Amino acid sequence: MKLDMRRFSRPTIAGIGIVIILVAVLWLNHLLQLPHHNPLRPLPIEQTDLRGSQPSGNLTITSPDVNPAAFKNQGDLAFIWQDLLYTLDGATGEVKQLTESGQVSQPAWSHDGQWLAFIRVTDPQAGTGPLWLVRRDGSQAHQVQGLPGPVAGGAFSWSPTDNVLAVTQNGIWLVPAEGEPNRLSQSGACYLAWSPDGRSLAYNITLPSDEPQNRTDALYTIAVDGGQPVERLTAPQGGMLQVTAWWPDGKGLLYWSAPVHSSSLAADGLDLWSLRLGDTGPKLLTKGLTHKGWLSLSPQGNLLMVTGDWRIVWARKSLAAINPASGTVRDLKNPEDCVAIDPAFSPDGRRIAFVAAKNLGDEVWGFDNDGELTDWVATRTLWVQNLDGSGAYPLTDAGAGVFQPFWSIGGDHILYVRDNALWSIEPGGGKPEKVLGPFPEQKELFGFYGFVSYLDMMAWRQP
Repeated sequence: MKLDMRRFSRPTIAGIGIVIILVAVLWLNHLLQLPHHNPLRPLPIEQTDLRGSQPSGNLTITSPDVNPAAFKNQGDLAFIWQDLLYTLDGATGEVKQLTESGQVSQPAWSHDGQWLAFIRVTDPQAGTGPLWLVRRDGSQAHQVQGLPGPVAGGAFSWSPTDNVLAVTQNGIWLVPAEGEPNRLSQSGACYLAWSPDGRSLAYNITLPSDEPQNRTDALYTIAVDGGQPVERLTAPQGGMLQVTAWWPDGKGLLYWSAPVHSSSLAADGLDLWSLRLGDTGPKLLTKGLTHKGWLSLSPQGNLLMVTGDWRIVWARKSLAAINPASGTVRDLKNPEDCVAIDPAFSPDGRRIAFVAAKNLGDEVWGFDNDGELTDWVATRTLWVQNLDGSGAYPLTDAGAGVFQPFWSIGGDHILYVRDNALWSIEPGGGKPEKVLGPFPEQKELFGFYGFVSYLDMMAWRQP
């Protein structure tokens, strides 16, 4: 009998207590690191720079399949094709190759669109490697010097107002696009977030403790031009904190919280809290999974997120519209017999796009074969509705098997992934246009219990 490692049975009620005890014992001494989908196929990395020979072996190098007309005047797109970094200029239609060897991951645009940061993967299993910077025209490519070691996805982010990166690695480092890194904080930050004005960083650290089972996290802010960190909150009862974002007006913070440092428990959902700076009492908003892309903030200050516990994507998932300042939560109704996932605000904050997929229920924890998985993926459809939940309709022309919709800055197009390719469609419907793909690399569609992300291989910048 063939064993399918993706098949999981739901724990029995009688065994829940034993499971919790075992989980606590196994994970109390580990910092939170949520599992991710399988990394892309590694390529050999032999050069010490980005210019070198093409990969050899049985791999056939192909040019990206791009339709510039479908992306006209929609900004700039950075994407990975056969592990190499490319850009698509929406104004000129030019497709430019920026790297010639190695494996690139996690591309990220600077605020002015003149630079790209990325990881040049040297450890495919962990998805880590040196941090690199390159200008959008391919010039001045260089590995960031002075950092303690390789970086991982999520460990760096650009300032919203300047060409400076914040990097978490044995402290917090500020890395200018041109110049040497500067260590802002000695504390070993786990997660960080820029303030909207680019003047401050929020981060969380695990405080020193002689008793690992009782270690506690604290949340700080620090001015990027120097000064002492300001402690904003300490987790109760040896708890874990994970800062995720600032309020759009910069007056407060959003963070995840859990009672213990357990990857397994956190994978089934954490509490999301909102803290106004200067207050000592945060507001509990709701519970959800911490997947990147499942929180969307509007410029008007509202939060759209996927709520619901359990790590499986195809059950207990719905959307909520939240006011972080007041703490009010409005649950939005799902399409019939569906879960709602992958949400995105329109630029004016009045509409939302999301993916609806068949609700398989709590008892399904895997699939017996690839056919069953493919059938469920085919139920993923693109929907649009008003923020108050009214006027919901499916964009049937977008097709089936939809992932991660994003609005254009003018609100006149929605980009989304389908059939391993990037597509564009108008929010009112009509014939979709393929922008890019299909990619030579195929994502493993089971992902992490149904969660699949393309954010590690594409970055869209809109001026």
